[in-house]
Amino acid sequence: MSNAFVDIYSNGTLLLPLFPESESTWNRYARAFCYLIGLFYCFLGVNIIADVFMAAIEVITSKTKKIKIATANGNGDIDGDDSGPHFDVIEVKIWNDTVSNLTLMALGSSAPEILLSIIEIVKNRFEPGELGPGTIVGSASFNLLVITAICMYVIPEGETRRIKEINVFACTSFFAVFAYIWLYLVIEVVTPGVIDIWEAVVTFLFFPLIVLLAFAADKNFWRKQMDVDGDWNQMQNVFNKKSGSEEDVRHIIEMGKKQLKDPKEAADMATAEMLRRTHHSRAWYRVIAGRANKGGSKVPFYNKPKEEGEGEEEVGNLGKSTDSTVAKIEFSAAAYSCMENEGTIKLGVIRTGNLKLKSTVNYETSDGTANAGEDYVAKSGIIEFEPNEYIKSIEIEIIDDDVWEETETFFVRLFNPSRGSEMDKICVTQVSIINDDEPGILQFQKPSYLYKESAGFAELVIERNDGCDGRITVKYRTKDITAVAGKDYDAKDEEVEFTHGEVTKTIQIPLHDDDVFNEDKIFEVQLYEPTAGATLGKTKCTIVTILNDDDYQTLITRVANLTSVNLDKLVIGKESWKQQFIEALSVNGGDIDEAEPIDFVLHFVTFGWKVLFACVPPAHILGGWLCFCISLMIIGIITAVIGDLATVLGLCIGLKDSVTAITLVALGTSLPDTFASKVAAINEDTADAAIGNITGSNSVNVFLGLGIPWIIATIYKSVSYDAKDKRSRYIVTDKSLPFAIALYSIAAIITLLTLTFRRYSVAAGKAELGGTVSIKRITSLICVSLWLIYILCASLQAYGHISF
Repeated sequence: MSNAFVDIYSNGTLLLPLFPESESTWNRYARAFCYLIGLFYCFLGVNIIADVFMAAIEVITSKTKKIKIATANGNGDIDGDDSGPHFDVIEVKIWNDTVSNLTLMALGSSAPEILLSIIEIVKNRFEPGELGPGTIVGSASFNLLVITAICMYVIPEGETRRIKEINVFACTSFFAVFAYIWLYLVIEVVTPGVIDIWEAVVTFLFFPLIVLLAFAADKNFWRKQMDVDGDWNQMQNVFNKKSGSEEDVRHIIEMGKKQLKDPKEAADMATAEMLRRTHHSRAWYRVIAGRANKGGSKVPFYNKPKEEGEGEEEVGNLGKSTDSTVAKIEFSAAAYSCMENEGTIKLGVIRTGNLKLKSTVNYETSDGTANAGEDYVAKSGIIEFEPNEYIKSIEIEIIDDDVWEETETFFVRLFNPSRGSEMDKICVTQVSIINDDEPGILQFQKPSYLYKESAGFAELVIERNDGCDGRITVKYRTKDITAVAGKDYDAKDEEVEFTHGEVTKTIQIPLHDDDVFNEDKIFEVQLYEPTAGATLGKTKCTIVTILNDDDYQTLITRVANLTSVNLDKLVIGKESWKQQFIEALSVNGGDIDEAEPIDFVLHFVTFGWKVLFACVPPAHILGGWLCFCISLMIIGIITAVIGDLATVLGLCIGLKDSVTAITLVALGTSLPDTFASKVAAINEDTADAAIGNITGSNSVNVFLGLGIPWIIATIYKSVSYDAKDKRSRYIVTDKSLPFAIALYSIAAIITLLTLTFRRYSVAAGKAELGGTVSIKRITSLICVSLWLIYILCASLQAYGHISF
């Protein structure tokens, strides 16, 4: 064993083992365990510094320039008035998104694999190795198969994510397969077992070619007419305002008549809404996910709300087509209720927007506290809207029995809208089955309400639960606490009537507005004297707080400030050296109260790396390029150590480099991208940031990760040795590589066909990600199974159990 270690050291291992003679006396498996721990720890390090590298890339690619756009007046005249033309100055990004994704961002996500391949060539004295090429192919298979499967599955039930830039994705998908077919042809067909200089150069030149063609696809250069509107919309959306201004916050808080409650909660809601409106790059998601994975400050806004319309559609406006180019489908109400003895209930489904096309949408019921077969009859099917048809109904049978039960609920959801249609806000509705043998229990919906004095009215909801049989009444009255009836509000002592089957009533208390600054006023509203056997519930009293408008403005300002602080924490590359060290030394970015136990564990494990990498110059210095270069150098150093650790570990446990590459090393270098893609899949409205970059990154892996070392090695050998000398030829000795390439190519084609099927299949929601539970499970299982087959077959072939 000692001689074996000496041989490894002399044959190109850069640093390890540090003490080959003494290490040879260790227990073999204990030594393997130490190297395995070291390998995983180095994976942590390279992933943390890769996040710093990504932050520099985000700063570089987010640079903008100012351009002037002529504006029109109300009459549509460009000059606007006699004084001359008017211009709006807007900021647009210098880097095209597609170009940045395929160059700097692809380099950021693939840097460890690319550098490992280059370093291995150099340390092997320009002879080929197994670790670098194997890692590139293994990482590509994990990225395309496993990450895609995860992104398909993590989308919330009933939601879908569709690739928006399909032209670019089609281009990079072609190269994601072609790159590996080209690799196979070069190694096995054109010049079997030998790489010539021209093959190395052509391999590298495919890199600028894919960038050029993807850019052309992004700009639709081969179409007769440019998509000017698309370019303009992209330019308009480059920098969404994320200042957290009071106007923005006020609009978000009051949207849908939402009440302002806890300032921190309101700031979180405003931040989530602003993040939802902003498109983020893959680098942003990589850095944000990386923070959480090392016990740093987390983004508490991953579960962003679904986009709401600019205004609420009234029932009276149903059927009026809007200017939207798509049809929006939803339930007419978020909740329905019916008596148990009614037999059936009809749920309204409405369509707004573009009504010119035929639309379909699937629906199905699911149990809540009510059980299918006992309380209602389960139902599923497809609703079809003919052109200009805007309302449909779903009829569900309710099962009546003689047993008294509390109010029970079940759910009905809409999913899989057809092409040209999309789900609106209410895609799931709740149906309550009310027992018909009891008059019910009356109570207020909430124990407290908060209203501005300028709101005009305080609207309070009275609920009738656990029965709705017959006509009942209940009285309510107001009672002063700090508010004074007649001065701050109108006193009320009235009666509310519930008819048979009616389950909610809303009462209004007029509020008085004045110009005098007052403290907040509070009064109470009480329910009493229910009739016809009805009883009062726990919330028979509610507290109404009248908030002074000046105090309300103060709260809005406070929320705006908190929102700005939240957003500043999410801007990549603004940290100073001091802030970098504070982040490195703190758990959860210093917010210990919100930290979880796992944050302390991750902070402890990654503490050394975080402090070391806090020394890297902040990304904002010199436009990000200084951080870019230093981070790349550090990644190279750690990658060299990873190569040594993997080689020695393989020797200890009898694992070949080619198998180590496609398993341990590929897994370790790809996990950060997995977390970033998962976060992007859940939070983005499209699938581009989640899986759109995988195909491009896999192509760049080959063109740079093998093209560059091949060029270096072939040129070195041709210069150093005579043409007749066998040593002048770059001979590929790894017989397992072509088989692994062939396996990946087949798996990649099947995966891309699966994504294509999902995109055009109604059953899959006509989207690459998400959909029903069954379709998510099936397509995810296909991808994961392909990866497992790839690992198993490639490993068996490497050990001679499969001939190729």
